[in-house]
Amino acid sequence: MEHCSDTVGPKGRNIMHRRSSSKISQIILVSIFLSSVYSPIFSAQDESDNVSEVKEVSFDIISIIPHDSNAFTQGLEIYDGKFYESTGLYGESSVRIVNMSTGEVELQWNLSEEHFGEGLTIHCDQENKPNFNATKSTCEIYQLTWKEQIGFIYNLSTLEPLENFTYAGDGWGLCSSQSSNMAGSNQGFWFSDGSTSLQYYDTSNFSNSSQILEIIAFGNPMDRWNELECLDGPYVLANRWYDDSLYHINTNSGKVCQKVDFSELRTEFELESSGVLNGIAVSPRNEKIILENLSQTYWITGKNWSNYYEVSIDFEDLDGNCQVILEVNSQNQSFFDSKIGYFSLLFLLLLVFVLTLKKRQTQKPPRLGNDEE
Repeated sequence: MEHCSDTVGPKGRNIMHRRSSSKISQIILVSIFLSSVYSPIFSAQDESDNVSEVKEVSFDIISIIPHDSNAFTQGLEIYDGKFYESTGLYGESSVRIVNMSTGEVELQWNLSEEHFGEGLTIHCDQENKPNFNATKSTCEIYQLTWKEQIGFIYNLSTLEPLENFTYAGDGWGLCSSQSSNMAGSNQGFWFSDGSTSLQYYDTSNFSNSSQILEIIAFGNPMDRWNELECLDGPYVLANRWYDDSLYHINTNSGKVCQKVDFSELRTEFELESSGVLNGIAVSPRNEKIILENLSQTYWITGKNWSNYYEVSIDFEDLDGNCQVILEVNSQNQSFFDSKIGYFSLLFLLLLVFVLTLKKRQTQKPPRLGNDEE
């Protein structure tokens, strides 16, 4: 007598089991393949989203000294232990040298009433940079004006006007760049005119910019760039008109990856009559900072502010695409972090569970005795 079973097929064998196992194996392989293909796509999408973000960097106040609250500050520099400051407004514009310990104005040159003073920088030849003990005879002060399309060059020690230069459009901010990343020259100026772009000028000619760089922040072009401070490497620190933040710009790409918000500092320490932040100067890197690996410090002030503030800021060294941030994120990104990978894993576990359950349901019960065949 033949042994019968309630399962399909002779002797209780499931004729579909082998085919099902094959199909399930194919589905598992397809799931793994989809995970490997689509996970990088989602990872790349997440990375592109991070590029449009601007990381907010914290700061610490190191010291505070008084600032002339009547000064409508437009530009700020540090050289040889002194502040060099440009002030604006018609009939009140000036360039001045200020004591960094007391805040007292030591020397001042007033512009004519028809000139509105704007950004200022100190420019030295390549062999003698401000941070490397340049002699005063090799460095000069450059100052912009707002609507007049004329700039002034002054003697660094006496503030005596030496010569003029002209440019097209408004003059807002100016900084001297002596970095090797600039095309055509490693010694020139970054210039802002209130638009969404910065312009780069060779030292010998302000009539034609050799580079126009559109500035991108939060994924979009951003305008009203004002006071500028050129940093080491391909970086410019800038503020914006009507904004109490500093923005860290990579001049290789024009992207802003970091910012520092000083609105709380202004609220806590400044008067109601104080205007917006306008004035950035990087402290020279001395031997102590280098040897002890201390944070770089900067001096900031603003239009009619009552103080100068020395602040410590730890900007990250990011490339033109904020790659340091993205590399950290990509290292932490695993197969299970991606959306496709996550759901494929769940699907894979579900298939294994179903396969195991189906196998148990189709197994023949164990023999309890000798069956007659």
